[in-house]
Amino acid sequence: MSNTDWPEPLRSLYRQRWPIWIVAVLAHTIGMFHRAAMAPIADRVMADLQLTAVAFGSLGAVYFYTYAAMQIPSGTLADTLGPRKTVAAGLLLSALGSFVMSAAHSFSVIYLGRLLISFGASVPALSAMKLLMGWFRPREMATMTGLTVSLASLGQIAGATPLALVVMWIGWRLSFVAMAGISLVMAIVTWFIVRDSPAHVGLPSVAELRHQTPLPDATGRHSPHSSLARRFAAVFTDTRLWPLFLVGFGTYGAYATLFHNWMVIYLMQTYNVQRDFGANFVLIAAIGMIVGAPAAGFLSDRLLQQRRLPMALFASFSLASFLILTLWNGARPPLTAIYPLCFLVGLGCGAPPVTIACVRDTVQPALQGVASGLVNSGGFVGAAIAQPLFGHLLDLKWTGEMIQGTRVYPLEAFQQSFLLCCVMAGLGFVAALLVREPGHLTSAPHPPC
Repeated sequence: MSNTDWPEPLRSLYRQRWPIWIVAVLAHTIGMFHRAAMAPIADRVMADLQLTAVAFGSLGAVYFYTYAAMQIPSGTLADTLGPRKTVAAGLLLSALGSFVMSAAHSFSVIYLGRLLISFGASVPALSAMKLLMGWFRPREMATMTGLTVSLASLGQIAGATPLALVVMWIGWRLSFVAMAGISLVMAIVTWFIVRDSPAHVGLPSVAELRHQTPLPDATGRHSPHSSLARRFAAVFTDTRLWPLFLVGFGTYGAYATLFHNWMVIYLMQTYNVQRDFGANFVLIAAIGMIVGAPAAGFLSDRLLQQRRLPMALFASFSLASFLILTLWNGARPPLTAIYPLCFLVGLGCGAPPVTIACVRDTVQPALQGVASGLVNSGGFVGAAIAQPLFGHLLDLKWTGEMIQGTRVYPLEAFQQSFLLCCVMAGLGFVAALLVREPGHLTSAPHPPC
């Protein structure tokens, strides 16, 4: 059947969902930029504000603590207030936080700016997932989630080498002024383009158009107006969700700890490379994530039609790479070998997006935002715990050496800290093996996207 033979509501839905999805992805991209943005400016911020590794690590950690703490509220806002209003408000907060960071001359002010950014950046991801659940079919969910993460990861690329070059050109403060302006523009675009569901533009739902049966009600019946207490109780007592939480906790938590805070400093101090060259390795890891997220989704939706096996496979890439980086030559492998290791760590981040598809497969629509919030918070809880701990382990081995106001750490300090990433990646792999397969993922024939 050609698309000219489809019913008009179906053709209209397929037309309208793509610009909505693109805007949601762009909003999420800004948050991804801020996750990675601290690594290229680490030594300059530490020198300008006279920060220790623990203090700087707390700037990275506050993003992830806030992000993790906001996942359940963000999911609830996506279920109740709606993605459009939620994303627009988040972008406005990110803009304000960027302005505050650009003007900071003390730790307390830059911490406040980072905190505001963290609140603002915490909401677009789950709102994007909620839009996917409303505008796309179940068998597309893992693929589209992977594509969403993949394209949003362009923000991490922008927060790596490009940001390093911009910082060398105009400084880190003006760089954040520019990001504030971009966030403000995206808030306006979101308000005029995004619509929460097909019903908000007078269209029937995807399930109604495709004659699909409702999801099994495994968590009890809950309407969109159920109390928060009932929603939380249903989600937090669902034992299928906790291994999904731990997949992100270990796999993404390890990735974010190293590449969003410490990788550039490690390379600059261990291999004596320049900032922009060191940022290239962060970029390579981001490219690995860009490849890994849709690849894992495609394997899950199309080739394997499973959830657990793709998650375990991609999580194993992360674990193996961290072990090699830590153990090879005392955490100083040949510089050329670090390129594929960074790519494979990023590739391993294809596992967490599949967990969101598991939520779509098993949780009824009224609870999907809250359940997605719980599962999606795993990686950010992991990063929030590990980033300052990584810095603490570095400081324990610090010998007192400083260059231009920045602490210089011996190789043994980095190896000790890398072991933390190995433990976390191992936890993510084991958790993937414990995920309960949701079952049958195929559906009746329907027209292509």
